[in-house]
Amino acid sequence: MARDVVRSRKLRVALAALLGAALTAPAAAAAPAGSGAQSRSNDARTPRQKPNRDPAAAIDLRAPTTLDLAVPADNAPLMRGQLPDPAPPVSAAANFGRPGARQPQPYPPRMRPNPKPFAPATPLPPLEAYSRSYVAKKAPRSRAAANPAPLARPPVTVAAPPVIPKRPKPKVEPNPYDPIGVTLGSVIFYPYVQASGGFDDNPNRLPPEYNPRPSAFIRGEGGVKVKSDWSRHSLQGELRGGYSDYVDYQKASRPDASGQVTARYDVTQDTTIDLLGKTSLDTTRPGAPSLFTGQPQVYITNRPITLGVGVQAGPTQKFGRLALSLRGTYDRVWYQNGLYSDGGTLDLARSSYNDFGGLLRASYEATPDLIPFVEGTFDSRVHDFPTDFNGFYRDSKGYIIRGGAQINVSELVKGEVSGGYGQRDYQDPRLTPLRGPVIDAALIYTPSALTTVTLRGATSMNETTLAYASGALTQSITATLSHDLLRNLNVTATGSYFTNNYQGTYVRERGANIGVKLEYKVTRTVSLRASYMRELLDSSYANADYTANVYLVGLRFQL
Repeated sequence: MARDVVRSRKLRVALAALLGAALTAPAAAAAPAGSGAQSRSNDARTPRQKPNRDPAAAIDLRAPTTLDLAVPADNAPLMRGQLPDPAPPVSAAANFGRPGARQPQPYPPRMRPNPKPFAPATPLPPLEAYSRSYVAKKAPRSRAAANPAPLARPPVTVAAPPVIPKRPKPKVEPNPYDPIGVTLGSVIFYPYVQASGGFDDNPNRLPPEYNPRPSAFIRGEGGVKVKSDWSRHSLQGELRGGYSDYVDYQKASRPDASGQVTARYDVTQDTTIDLLGKTSLDTTRPGAPSLFTGQPQVYITNRPITLGVGVQAGPTQKFGRLALSLRGTYDRVWYQNGLYSDGGTLDLARSSYNDFGGLLRASYEATPDLIPFVEGTFDSRVHDFPTDFNGFYRDSKGYIIRGGAQINVSELVKGEVSGGYGQRDYQDPRLTPLRGPVIDAALIYTPSALTTVTLRGATSMNETTLAYASGALTQSITATLSHDLLRNLNVTATGSYFTNNYQGTYVRERGANIGVKLEYKVTRTVSLRASYMRELLDSSYANADYTANVYLVGLRFQL
């Protein structure tokens, strides 16, 4: 009951305050201006009196009153914290005249250049994480996980399972099927042996008029490569030898061998002494023009052996990019006698000779990939006997002058190319000088890691015993294409062409060889090989042409 009385009393007080405000506003508006001014002046002279806060004293709630609740025309006063409404935007542009012309814009619009990256003159030190940050606390754990510390061995009184060590990842081997070699000190040897069997339809390289008899044959071959692993000096070499045994035609059985060793002794950084040794063993086919007997019913029944050895030695001095080389040369050649079909002997041993000579070479390193050079060679040949079996004096003197360059074009093409002129004068006036251009080349083209193309060209001036022929000028060119079908399967195609010009006579020869080889490497030490070779020779000399097809399959062991 008491709560209702208090609530009704508060309601009457609020209603009285509202009615008092409504009655005071019309009275203030109807008051004259003078009274307002007078009241303001009186307020200035007399202190301000507090208004009567009791609404019951000013208004009699029981008297009838008429309320004027008209809405004023002006905006209502702003509440506390309220902002006035913004004025509508007024355009400053004139609403008359011709509109301004607009410049055409390119399309698409120009791209703004990127600003230059900030690069202070003094680079700032790398940022370091705070010692208590998450990054700083995680770094030691990351290093420990990458390189775990070895576990300490538990004491003998504690039973613990064995710890299996983590195996490192195997290294990728670039050439997994190449031989490793045998190391003796700081020199590595790569020995090998090979056993093969095949078929040859013309073992002795006879013309068709002689009805050549085909035969199966067995071939054995062995060799070794040498390579040094020294910080100074150098030693490299290769030696191989083989023998072909023809089962059905023993007279055609023959050996062959070749080898070369190069050594370099470094006296100083710019001075070296170079050594070279070489050897070769070959046989001469019975139908060769140099074995002509002069009797139509007599012919050579064996294959005479030719053995040659040679050495070179001399210094090389560098003057900046200029290098000068001087060599002294010596060669010795032995010939084996031939056997006639009537039991006689062809004296070829009297044609054995010694060759003394010298070599001078100058090269200039224009760039690391281009080194031009000039080379001159002079030699003198002295035979064991003054004349050969035909009565000609074969002692001679000769020279070769040539120029060329060593090239290396972006690791794709590298090698050496040279050209020049050579001449050999004989002691016998009946023999014309042996002369002609000398062109040599050895280029290696590597279009990819799996394919290699090799091009070789050579010119040589060879001795002969053919009557009235001063010598044979031989020029040859050989192209080889090698491709790896698999990491352990390689195929090689070979083609060559050569000419023999017996100067002083009408004899001219042209020949070609075409073949293919296949090698399958089972392991580093075992490989299977197969090959086919076709040989052709067209000669203007009587009964000297021949064709031959050779098939060969073998097994190779290497270390």
